[in-house]
Parts: sequence; structure tokens; C-alpha cells
Amino acid sequence: MNRFFAAFPAQKVIQTARRLAGWTCLGLVLGAPMAIAQQPPPVFDPAMIEARDQEAKALKEEGKAIRSEADAQLEIDTWNCYSKILVNWCIDRAKERRYEQREKAREIEARGAVIDREVRERRLINQLANPPAELRQPNPPDGAIKKAIDEGKTVKQVDQERKVREAEQSATPLKTDAEIQAASAERDRKAAEKRAKREAAEQQRAAEKAAYEAQQAAKNAKP
Repeated sequence: MNRFFAAFPAQKVIQTARRLAGWTCLGLVLGAPMAIAQQPPPVFDPAMIEARDQEAKALKEEGKAIRSEADAQLEIDTWNCYSKILVNWCIDRAKERRYEQREKAREIEARGAVIDREVRERRLINQLANPPAELRQPNPPDGAIKKAIDEGKTVKQVDQERKVREAEQSATPLKTDAEIQAASAERDRKAAEKRAKREAAEQQRAAEKAAYEAQQAAKNAKP
């Protein structure tokens, strides 16, 4: 090892060491986390949430299909009742059957709505910047999810608030009365300067025009 380094001048060894140290520092800087709100690990398993979401959609579709089928069956039964002796009694029975099917559909859709609300709440919890630790328990306390949603902030909200604070801190401070008056006086001075130049140019053009006209008049006056 000593023989290896001896083959290089001491100055080159020092320069090489400095370059290596510089690249190491650059790597640490680039690898450092940005000053933004980091998304914490999800409280609820996203795959499980997606499965529950699909379950809710299936229940809604099932309820909708039962309701549609019950309405279509009522039309068929009503039409058939007109060929019966007790027409009104037959139609009433047909309406009762439709009512039973619609109640079944309503119950199924209600189950889907409960699961749908659960899915929305759990997705919101997974978006929180600092979800309460109690929500990671197998059985969170009653009302803990609603409270966390009402009081918590999402990662997006935290980032927006950070950007607002940074903008306020970097904003240009308001000018003092003296600075405002000085700026106004400078604008007035520049405007007066510009106006004076314009008037001088107009006077010069008028003088040149008068001299030219006088010259022409003198020429015309000669015999």
C-alpha cells in the first residue's frame, strides 16, 4: 500500500482525496429528504379498501337490478291481471310483490352505502399527514375516525400551508412613506424631463420651419 501511494506525488493524492470528499458531500445533499410533508405509512391497507370499494359497487348494482326487475315484472303482472276475474285484487297482489322486492333492493343498497362511507373515511385517513396512533389499533375507539378526519390535516394541506408561510417570509417588505415619496418625486422628475425634451424639439422644428419659410419668401421677393 505504501509503495502504491509513493508512486503518486503528494499533491495529487491530496487533490484526489478532496474530489472524493466533494462527491460524497454532494451525494449526501442530493440524497437528503426535501422539506416537504412526507406521506406516512397508510393506516388502512389500500388493497383492502379497494376490495371493499368493489363490494360496495356490487351491492349498489345488485339493488339497482332488483329494483328495475321488480318494476318490469309489475308491468307484466298488471297486464296479465286484466285477464283475471278479480282484476283489482290481482293488481294489488302484484304491487305488494313489487314492494317486497323494492324493500329487498333498499336493504342491499343500504349495506352498500355503509361500506361506501367506510371506504371514503379510510381513504381520507390514509391521506392525513399525522394520523392518530390509536387508529392503527385493531379496533379503534368509536368516533376516532370521524374525529381524526374533522381535526386532522392532509399531506396536501400541510404542503400548501408551508408554501404560504414561505411566500410570506420571502415577500418584499412594504415601503416606508419616505421611500414612496422619493419614488413619486423620481417619476415626476423623469416625466418633466421628457416633457421638456419634447417641447424643445417642437420649438426647434418651429424655428427651422420659420427660417425655411423666410428663406423662400426672400427668394420669391427678388426681381
